[in-house]
Amino acid sequence: MKDGAVDPKQKAILKAAWNAFAAYGFRKTSMDDIARGASMSRPALYLHYRNKEDIFRSLAQFYYDDAVEEVRQALSRDAPVAEILADAFVKQGGSIKEAMLTSPHGLELIDTGNVIAADIAEDGEARLTEIYADWLQREAKVGRVTLTAPAQDMAAMFTTALKGFKQVGEYEAFRSHVDHFAALSAAGLTARSAC
Repeated sequence: MKDGAVDPKQKAILKAAWNAFAAYGFRKTSMDDIARGASMSRPALYLHYRNKEDIFRSLAQFYYDDAVEEVRQALSRDAPVAEILADAFVKQGGSIKEAMLTSPHGLELIDTGNVIAADIAEDGEARLTEIYADWLQREAKVGRVTLTAPAQDMAAMFTTALKGFKQVGEYEAFRSHVDHFAALSAAGLTARSAC
């Protein structure tokens, strides 16, 4: 979460919620756990959020807002294509991906997100796809990459594959998949015809 974009009380609530979800899982976390972690009363917590589903949706929204900004910055760098993609793919996961995959409740949190915040995830994935498509088109125009399909389709392959990697269950495996996928994608995008 970007510090300037969130009111301090809301930031404290979201941080406490994330810590509770990671420690106890979504189902076992109570509003009391979140209020205690945010150093406020449960009635004060309800002034900001209706329930823990509402809090979880806010966490999902902040994750995608941050991921969009981080990926946009990674793709604006001047570096080899493989390096740019590796950085963007890691930034798309963000620190929350590491926290999820190192939590004993990570897969439950991923499943919860797929149910409670499916609309937020769909919108976030579409925003990320658009950013990758714009980057691919810019890079193709200057001859740094070769598109073998429409940029939008190739960008959708990036986001779909990265979304699937979170199911691997361990952060080290996730990072390995991301690194290999970036190298493979860059090799395909920069391969030149041997004619």
